Amino acid sequence: MPIAINGSGTITGVSVGGLPDGIVDTDMIANSNVTAGKLASGVGGKILQIQSTTSETATTTTSSSFTDVTGFSLAITPSAATSKVLIIASSVLECDGTASFSHATILRGSTNLGHSSGGLSQSHQYYYPGQQDGEQPCTIVFLDSPNTTSATTYKVQIRNNGGNRAGWNGPQQTVKGSFMLIEVSA
Repeated sequence: MPIAINGSGTITGVSVGGLPDGIVDTDMIANSNVTAGKLASGVGGKILQIQSTTSETATTTTSSSFTDVTGFSLAITPSAATSKVLIIASSVLECDGTASFSHATILRGSTNLGHSSGGLSQSHQYYYPGQQDGEQPCTIVFLDSPNTTSATTYKVQIRNNGGNRAGWNGPQQTVKGSFMLIEVSA
């Protein structure tokens, strides 16, 4: 069958695989025509949505129980129960006191995603003359499997362990921390 360019702008007579490589680019593919079913198997790992916030509000606590951090709470509604949620929380974790610890963790709803006593990150401060307070950069990265399509809230919490206080987001020097939830397809 000969190839014909019709007056309507369509082309007939081209067989499957008959076009040379590179002739069809992404601009030529109609929007929303490439669906998950048309992709090769094992092509997961696509970013589906991002929820993010930043905060300059410092939070301190003297409590040995995990305490919510102001400005570090976000909700996300996964589009599939098989989706993963990549959580990234970044700021400064303060530890104030001789030989003390500060712990930071992430909660999904009421579930601590870290160790029940130590959370997902910790800061340790040893005494040395003239300095009992330390603030270290702290980034928590955690891949969660919430197994739901309902709105799910994640938040950062901190706790004090044996010191004067624990702090998040620059209690001594103001910083801007960030909190991000990234839905990743299975």
